[in-house]
Amino acid sequence: MAPVTSAASTTKIEDALAHLPITATIQYRKGETVYGPDRSSMNIYLVVAGSVGISRIADNSSEVLFNVVRPDELFGESAFLGDPWLAERATALETVKLMSWTVADVDELMERRPRLAVALLQILARRNAELTRHIASFATDGVERRLARSLMYLSERLGKQTEDGSVRMISFTHSQLSSHIGTSREVITQYMNRFRKLGFVTYSRSCITLRKEMLRTVLGEPSVDTAVATN
Repeated sequence: MAPVTSAASTTKIEDALAHLPITATIQYRKGETVYGPDRSSMNIYLVVAGSVGISRIADNSSEVLFNVVRPDELFGESAFLGDPWLAERATALETVKLMSWTVADVDELMERRPRLAVALLQILARRNAELTRHIASFATDGVERRLARSLMYLSERLGKQTEDGSVRMISFTHSQLSSHIGTSREVITQYMNRFRKLGFVTYSRSCITLRKEMLRTVLGEPSVDTAVATN
């Protein structure tokens, strides 16, 4: 009998960048809007340097930060919906450099390069999985655990490990963190102060530094050292 091979083990992850032509880069300053209700766009973007926050805008005009896009990642796929989607905003979280292509250009490229369409579908599938996990956290976790998960997620996407084993990433305001996990800025301030006093995080206007092994205790997860010791 032939061995059973799972679909996951044979699926090739396509590189969308291999199918997209190089274009001129555009720079946005920290806090500048790439697109949003007051600045519509029909483009797909690539982050060349820096990072971009993607927010959804509710009917009451409040914003929820649901994704952070890092270098070599695409965003702006909502442009495929047709008319500029006014319920989404993309904001530079730091100085960023972007390439862009119009939806019409990408559509034409996909006709000539079908693997580009596969790559874009894989990107959407991954983002849908991340969004599903984020929504599940709203249903099962309290504010403290949601904040810990968000800090871990952001550090994994944007952080760099330092010599002492901690992870340093760009700074996020308490308002940005509150919009990511669905609570008030005052509550975030309370828990961030608690995390700082416990030695889990240090932060300033320029960066946030996490001790991830200590932060795992908030999630009820053993540290790596503990896990090794019990095996």
